[in-house]
Amino acid sequence: MCGRAVAQGLILLPIACAAGAARAQDSGEAPADLEHYLLRAEVGAEYDSNAHRVEQLASSGNDVVGSFLQRFVVSGQLVDQVAPRHAVAVTATAAAKIFDAPAARSETVAIAQSSMLWRAALGARSSLTSSGAYYEAFQNWGPEGDPAGERRDFRSLSPVLELRTPLSERADVGLAAGYRWLVFKPDRDFDFAGPTAALNLRWLYDADGGPDFEARAGAALEHRSFGGPAEVGHCAPDGLPCPGTVTRVDDFVTAQAEVTHTGRILLGAGYAFQHNASNSFGETLIRHVATARVAAALPLGLYLAARADLLFVSYRDEVLIAQAADPAQTTAGRTYASIEEENRSSARVDLSRDIGDRARALLRYTFYANELGNNTGEYRRHTLLLSLSFAFEK
Repeated sequence: MCGRAVAQGLILLPIACAAGAARAQDSGEAPADLEHYLLRAEVGAEYDSNAHRVEQLASSGNDVVGSFLQRFVVSGQLVDQVAPRHAVAVTATAAAKIFDAPAARSETVAIAQSSMLWRAALGARSSLTSSGAYYEAFQNWGPEGDPAGERRDFRSLSPVLELRTPLSERADVGLAAGYRWLVFKPDRDFDFAGPTAALNLRWLYDADGGPDFEARAGAALEHRSFGGPAEVGHCAPDGLPCPGTVTRVDDFVTAQAEVTHTGRILLGAGYAFQHNASNSFGETLIRHVATARVAAALPLGLYLAARADLLFVSYRDEVLIAQAADPAQTTAGRTYASIEEENRSSARVDLSRDIGDRARALLRYTFYANELGNNTGEYRRHTLLLSLSFAFEK
């Protein structure tokens, strides 16, 4: 809902700051004042046609609940060059979604997000960056009998150290290592922690007076040791999964590539491969994600941005769908839920317009579906958002 994309975009600015500081020191020039801050507030009204994100199963009586909701976001960003060759970036975001329909109020959620980055320039284009990211969701607890596993209520903390160095005039490579802790508050068996590592390449082509091109590729590994036991499949007497005697361990591997063309129209395309190798029954999966995006300025001061994400997911293990005494105890045919179960394709269209120097109006429509992969039910969700944001920057 907020924060993560903004934080990633903000990281690009200290790269330029640190490189500029290195060039200034080499030439004997005094560095310019590069302090920059941005404060932003957004308020919006939204309709969600499937507030509980329910898949429709032939054997389930789950009802799809639609609801209006209010969305609030307050964020701040600060970038500063604190010394020659050294730059910092800090972001913080607080946000909330408040649902109106009584049957959807358990989906009310608040978000807190922050990140901090310190980048030291080792040369004209080499740098060492230490960073940390914090993200926490606080979801309203549902009615009595609501399955705890369906709450997206968690805390994530991840420090990272990255070394980036040039390969050529237009390309560079980054090697990162870090650690991640996740606390899944409704069910502590889903807590995990473990080391992370990543390798990424970037290629830039800046044409004088013409379109620019950027290509990125990378791979990452996250080793996850969970707080609870691995599930064992086909347990007696009903054939459903049940807790085993060993701790659950996952190795989550990703590889991705994307290309962006920036000119009068921004065009982008990408592909990501994800593999989760788990010793827990039903959790080993392969996910393919294809993305496409476009953005362009329109007449009357309007701005269009659209994005599509096409997902294909396959699980190694088939999980039996069984009738439960309480239908709420099964989620998409499973006896438990994962916080990363958003295996659904989506298409989003934004239409925005500036109102004066500090305000912007936004109309956003998003459609979700699960047409691809070995899904257990049909999933449809539509959201329509109208919001107004205000920004103050220096």
